Amino acid sequence: MTVNLEHMIRSVDTLKNMGIRVLEQSPNLFKVEMPLEGNRNHLGGIYAGAIFSLAEFPFGMMCVLKFGLQNLVPVVGEVTIRYLAPAIQPLIVELKVTDQEWEEMERETGIHGKFKIAREIEVRDVSGKAIAMVKATYFMLKLPK
Repeated sequence: MTVNLEHMIRSVDTLKNMGIRVLEQSPNLFKVEMPLEGNRNHLGGIYAGAIFSLAEFPFGMMCVLKFGLQNLVPVVGEVTIRYLAPAIQPLIVELKVTDQEWEEMERETGIHGKFKIAREIEVRDVSGKAIAMVKATYFMLKLPK
């Protein structure tokens, strides 16, 4: 099953409206950028909720691209975010998942029906400055046949 990345992003209203641009995408890497325009807060920087969404969605998107939505599905369990600095430039999130991590997710979810994954995600602006640190817990769930 082939999943179209742009279609997946457009299928989520919030993501569609954020102007997210995919910079790099492979089975092990997902790098996205969010513009300042369209995501501003009342002070002219980037809205905190947009930063949260930018950090939260890449892992689930990578899982859908890897496994589709037929047998295994990702769900978010918990996310905490620590804002480090105002975001006044476009933001970038880069997420990496190794082949070994993919294999473990698929194997353990197949055996137990559910698998817990913890990720640390860094949000940086285009100059490289750390804007937010995110700790996220996701679950891979095995769908009933």
